[in-house]
Amino acid sequence: MNNIKIVKRELGCTKTILAMCIAAASAQSIAQEQAKGRVIEEVIVTAQKRAQAVSDVPLSIQALTADKLESERFESLADLKLISPSFTYSQGSAGNFSNSISMRGLGSFSFEGGVQPSVSTVVDGVALARTIEFSSDLGDIERIEVISGPQGTLFGRNSIGGALNIVRKGPSEEFAAEVEVAATDDDETITKAMVNGALSDSVQGRLNVFFKDRDGHIKNLHPSHGDVGGEESRGLMAKLNFDVNDDLSVLFSFDYVDTETGGSPLVTFGLDTLYPGAQARLVALGNGDAAKGQQVLDDPFTINANTEHFTDYVQRGFVADVTWQLNEQWQMKSISALRSSEQAFNQDIDSSPASMGNLDSTTATVAVGGSTFGMFGVYLDGTNLSPLGDSGIENEIEYFTQELRFEYQSAEMSVVTGVYLQDYQEDGVADVPLWIRAAPPLPTPIIQSDPYTNDYEQQSWAVFSDVTYDLSQTVQLFAGLRWTDEEATLKHKQRSYVARDFSCIDNVCDVDLTTAYVNRAFEFEKDGHSADWSGRVGAKWDVAENSNLYASYSRGFIGIGVNYTRSSTPDNAFLEPSIADSFEVGFKSDFLERTLQVHGAIFLMNVDDIQSTKRLPGSTQTAPVNVGKIRSQGLELNSSWLATDRLMLTLGLAYTDSEFKEFDMDCYVGQTAAQGCVNGEQDLSGERAPQAPELKYTVSANYELPLASLPFNGYGNVSYVWQSETAAELSLDPRLMQDEYGLLNVSFGIRDKKERYEVSVFGKNVTDKYYSLSRGQADPVGGYFQFTTRGAQAYWGIAAKYRF
Repeated sequence: MNNIKIVKRELGCTKTILAMCIAAASAQSIAQEQAKGRVIEEVIVTAQKRAQAVSDVPLSIQALTADKLESERFESLADLKLISPSFTYSQGSAGNFSNSISMRGLGSFSFEGGVQPSVSTVVDGVALARTIEFSSDLGDIERIEVISGPQGTLFGRNSIGGALNIVRKGPSEEFAAEVEVAATDDDETITKAMVNGALSDSVQGRLNVFFKDRDGHIKNLHPSHGDVGGEESRGLMAKLNFDVNDDLSVLFSFDYVDTETGGSPLVTFGLDTLYPGAQARLVALGNGDAAKGQQVLDDPFTINANTEHFTDYVQRGFVADVTWQLNEQWQMKSISALRSSEQAFNQDIDSSPASMGNLDSTTATVAVGGSTFGMFGVYLDGTNLSPLGDSGIENEIEYFTQELRFEYQSAEMSVVTGVYLQDYQEDGVADVPLWIRAAPPLPTPIIQSDPYTNDYEQQSWAVFSDVTYDLSQTVQLFAGLRWTDEEATLKHKQRSYVARDFSCIDNVCDVDLTTAYVNRAFEFEKDGHSADWSGRVGAKWDVAENSNLYASYSRGFIGIGVNYTRSSTPDNAFLEPSIADSFEVGFKSDFLERTLQVHGAIFLMNVDDIQSTKRLPGSTQTAPVNVGKIRSQGLELNSSWLATDRLMLTLGLAYTDSEFKEFDMDCYVGQTAAQGCVNGEQDLSGERAPQAPELKYTVSANYELPLASLPFNGYGNVSYVWQSETAAELSLDPRLMQDEYGLLNVSFGIRDKKERYEVSVFGKNVTDKYYSLSRGQADPVGGYFQFTTRGAQAYWGIAAKYRF
């Protein structure tokens, strides 16, 4: 009774509030009593290059385990946007090489590649040059660590927004094998298989293979090509571990993926605004029928395009991971990797059946009708000047990385120190030829293009060291420093022409350059160099047995960016590195007898010269650009509650206030002086950065249902993700905003009590809510377009797994 009086006196509770206090205290007491004997299992992570409980790591980190990823049907890296509130994903217009990840409102948006990422993707200790090199289809993921904020000390450059540390399962001595098949109602079939076990007393192996086949989810009305957006993919991953002795082991890994897709077509959702004659696009979309064209325009899952869409890529990787325990305190780690990727990509820029049939410069007209339908511009399948023999983009990359680090561990201190090397090579070829029906003051229709080739090399090295010291039993200090130096060389070869005389058959044209209005061939070689430091310093305080607070300052940078687009010149061949300074305060606590886990952080970041890409108004060209200053601040929260022995509830929330502090950008098409356009530029200071929703949250419930009288148990999962509206492009064109949306996913099934088999049914986006991965505008040829992802409509599937 004395305790009640104290509460009443200190808090000034009324009788009602006092009753609520007593009820809450009683509920907590009951929950704590019920919680005895069950706790949330602690996840071990390697975000600091050593094994630690996630609750002990002074970073804002969300650890997604294999069970979590499987219960929510994680199918691609883009699916992390459905699971992690800190993660957003956008799609570029030049194939998978230009896709972008954003965290804390920071992303390097690249439409044609070249711009360095703001979020580092690390797989089995190897930092990937492109996010597409990670294939979730290979499965066998042990966990994904979504780490927010600059991670340059241990993960290197290009991690100012954060890092994805992806760890795949390794081989073990115990024999295991499984086969999984899945099918969906949008005509996808997937087959996966895994085998693991000991090959001898000192050698273990693990092999994964997969096959995927899915029909296109976007209907193409044009008879020459089928539906688009589908995928045929196959791959394998092999791991072989050698225990040389008790102190030395060597793990070899190899992965290979070959994927052919129906590409990502530009799905038109808005008419041309820069030039008159918008009706021509409707006529073209309807193959001569404007009313039918309006129907195509209104349906985000329908196009009418005569040029084949595809994105095909092959990737390979080899890793040698050596671990040598030198003594009780020191360990040496060497990770050598060789990776390569090739991509071929094409899409119909005009997004219509318009084409240059049997026409030349004397028969082509500006009138509506014929194969051009009066369109201002038509994308050509190729010309006699195309480097590839046809239009499109090809990229090949190959790089070698080597990390050698030494790890020290004692009762009071841990140290990670080492060196890192990378040798990177990328070759690219591109041609996007266009027929333009009228371009005053030129008197006749023209063909314009800027075919180019690139040869890009980059060498970088770094030295780093990170120290954590236990000042006392409750206070821990940490600090780290990394110095990175990189040199780059770009060899760019390009021809730019505007030709008036040509002849075309089936949208492939012979171009006569002897009478061209413009015919300029040029090439250059340019060297670039950058060097800078990353680092961190901070402290962690264990305020109670299961609670701690931490505060830190960290600095990171994005390495040198390269411009190998059509706009590349010796003067703009390289972008300045981006610098980020971040302050963070966080807490991690367990409550209710460790059945409730709450992790949170608040942060403030200032970023100078982040690398991005802008579209040049009134053209289809893009150009990389350094974006002045950005300030990003906010909070992140991740919580898990084991409500009962059967029910796990999770909540993730990210509030991000990201805005430009200093940045002048080209006006978007049609922008007026009243809307802020002055002399062709707009001042974006104070405006929200693109791909940075102010609020995003995820909630999920996972329920296990014991069935005593049956040989199996049941389970179910429900998850929901919601995000506020966000701009899709740097110009902040209001017509390119992505509205707020929420997605509901479900899965349920049965699992054999001996865990031999499992059958599940799953539904993605079951409320059928449409959203786009990104949007763009490419007047005068492409109009307003969006990328329609498969997940923007509801689909259901069934999966079955058997373990031997």
